Amino acid sequence: MPKITPIQSYMIIMLSVGLMNHVIIIPLLLEASKRDAWLVVLLVFVASPVWIGCLNYIIQNMNNQHIKKWLDQHFGKFLSAILVIIYSLLLWLMGFISLKDTLTWTIASYLPQTPILVLAGTTLVACFFAAFQGLRTIAIVSGILLPFVVILGHLVAIANFQFKDYTLLFPLLENGTAPLWKGVPYVAGGLLELSFLMLLIQHKLTKKPGFKSLMLMCFILTGLTLGPLMGSIAIFGPDEAANQRYPAYAQWRIVRLGEYVEHVDFFSIYQWLSGTFIRVSLSIYLLGELWNLQKRSWLPVLFGALAMLVAILLPMSDMAFLDLLGRFYFPSFCIFTVGTLILYVGRMIISRIRQKE
Repeated sequence: MPKITPIQSYMIIMLSVGLMNHVIIIPLLLEASKRDAWLVVLLVFVASPVWIGCLNYIIQNMNNQHIKKWLDQHFGKFLSAILVIIYSLLLWLMGFISLKDTLTWTIASYLPQTPILVLAGTTLVACFFAAFQGLRTIAIVSGILLPFVVILGHLVAIANFQFKDYTLLFPLLENGTAPLWKGVPYVAGGLLELSFLMLLIQHKLTKKPGFKSLMLMCFILTGLTLGPLMGSIAIFGPDEAANQRYPAYAQWRIVRLGEYVEHVDFFSIYQWLSGTFIRVSLSIYLLGELWNLQKRSWLPVLFGALAMLVAILLPMSDMAFLDLLGRFYFPSFCIFTVGTLILYVGRMIISRIRQKE
């Protein structure tokens, strides 16, 4: 099977996890922590070397084994099957949440009259074919899309500098430390996706990633949250920013290039759809890869895509969707990811001790 380089995997993660950190997390984080939201991001990043170290230790000791085979070997068939089912559910939710949020924004901003079946169907067909072609195809597409996404991100940051007042970032902790703890699951959920995805694709890499490169990737993902988050507070203030459904998109709406060029927010469509395409493609590809079915690996991919289409068509208000994310998805994802990191490291240490004995 063709493999990809660690750099290619990082490009996939920058687009995939970047969409979560740059778009989906920010409105939830602003609502929970208001002005203190950017401090939450820094605090979670300060703690990140601990779990990055655990991730690096696990990857170095998995010896490029497929995660299902490794789980079968170290935890037995029963516990392995339970963990694979949970991984599958979280992968599916990653794709569904991204697609749902993107379609809600699409209908609200620039395609209000287009049926959701058409939007969801065309997106999922494209993602299915990318997933069917494999991880290398997703990596190549990421390499093409990412440079322009980065350029446009810097464009909006620089163009809006004239509207920013960074004194609005202070004072901190006006309401004590409670807002900080409310925001931690959102930021941690975004950054922990790095470990979640790297464990699932590590056997597809030509070279094991090291601690420094993983830490650099975590730093970049932190910046993808911190940049638009601080920008939103500095431009709109903490209260108005917290009331906005899509703060990152609101920054595109006010971009002005010179005296005569305005309304360039159509560039945000490219950024957003690039992230959604890679994220959904990766989630349904990994559904097929995770179960390690030799002859019918496309079945979980097809089932995952069809299940997303059906779920998208079910009636769900945006408020109920955000409530689902805040109350259930992010806390559950953090608990599972941290718990499995501790479990895997503990199992490896016990194995080492037994080998020495």
